[in-house]
Amino acid sequence: MTRLTRRAALLAAAAVVSLAAVLPGAARAADPVKLEIGYIPILAAAPLFIVEGEGWAKDAGVELKLTRFESGPHAIQAMAAGQIDVLYAGVAPVLVARSKGVDVSVIANSAVEEIVVAGRGPFAKIVGSGKATPDSFKAFAAQNGRKVKIGTQPPGSVPDTVLRHWLFKVVKVDPADVEIVAMGIEKTQQALLAGALDAAIIREPTVTVTKQMDPNVALIASGAEMFPNQPGTVIAARGAVIREKEQALKDLVKAHLRAIDLIAKDPARSAKLTNEHLGKGLLEPATLETAFRSPGSKFLADPHAVVQPIQAMMDYSREIGAAEGKVPVAEAFDFRFYDAAAGK
Repeated sequence: MTRLTRRAALLAAAAVVSLAAVLPGAARAADPVKLEIGYIPILAAAPLFIVEGEGWAKDAGVELKLTRFESGPHAIQAMAAGQIDVLYAGVAPVLVARSKGVDVSVIANSAVEEIVVAGRGPFAKIVGSGKATPDSFKAFAAQNGRKVKIGTQPPGSVPDTVLRHWLFKVVKVDPADVEIVAMGIEKTQQALLAGALDAAIIREPTVTVTKQMDPNVALIASGAEMFPNQPGTVIAARGAVIREKEQALKDLVKAHLRAIDLIAKDPARSAKLTNEHLGKGLLEPATLETAFRSPGSKFLADPHAVVQPIQAMMDYSREIGAAEGKVPVAEAFDFRFYDAAAGK
C-alpha cells in the first residue's frame, strides 16, 4: 500500500469515527435493548427462565436483567416506581395498580388455574377425601379450640383474592371460623410443613415439593374449584416501556410463546433451564420436571382467553375492597404483542 493510499484509508476511518460521535444512534445500533424484568418465584414464570437460559432474547438483541420478588403487590410497587420494566406476576395486583392510576398493561398471559389449597394435620383429616364445608371449619374449631389458619400472599394478590372467593363464595365459611395469614411464598411453604398453618394457598413447584417432603399433605381444593377458569400469571409492562421499546417487547413475547411450546414438548430440558433460577441448590431438576407434568401446570400464552375470567376476578376484588372503582379489564390489555408473536 502506497503512502498516499494509507493516508486516505486513515482519513476514511477517522471520518467514520467522527460520524459515529455526532450520530449516537449509529454508534448504538448494535447495542442490546435492556429490559428489567421482575418475577415471582413460581413455575408460571418458567418461560422467562427458559428464554434467558436458551439465549433467545440475546439472539434478538434484548438484554434481560431478572429481579425476584416475594409477592405481586411488592413487585407492582417497584414497577410503579419505574424500577422494573416488565413483570411476570399475578394479574390482580397489576389491575389493582392500574385502577389507582399506574400506567401498566398486560401484554401476554403465562398460566391459568395455578393456585390450590393444600392442607395437612387435623384439618386435612377432617376434610378427608370430600370437599370442605362450613361444618369442616366448625368441627376443627370445636376439636382444637381455635380457628383454621390458612396462609396466603398479601391482600390484593391473586392468591389472597382467590382464597377469599373460595372461602366465602364457594364454601361459604363463616369468617369467624377462619384466620387468613398473609406471608411470602417461601414462608407459606415452610409454615405449612412446620405445622404453623393448617392449610395454605400454594402453586407449583411448591405443590410437588410439599408432597415429596410430607406425603400427608392433601389437596383440599383445585384451582378450578376455587375460581372457575382461575386467572393466573401474566406478563405486564409499563406504559413508557411499551412506547419506547415496542420491538424488544415483541421479541420477548415471541420468545415466551416459544418457551411454552418447549415446556409441552420437552419438560426435562425446561426443568433444567428453570432450575437455574427457581430453586437452584434447593431443588433437583427432576422435581421441577414432575411439577411441569402435574395437573396444576397449565401454561397459556393467549391473553384474549383470560379477559372474561379476569373481569370476574376484578369484580370480586372490588366487592371485597381490594380494587377501587370500576376496572375495565379489556382496556388493561395490549394485544398487539401476542397477536404479532402468534401471527394473528
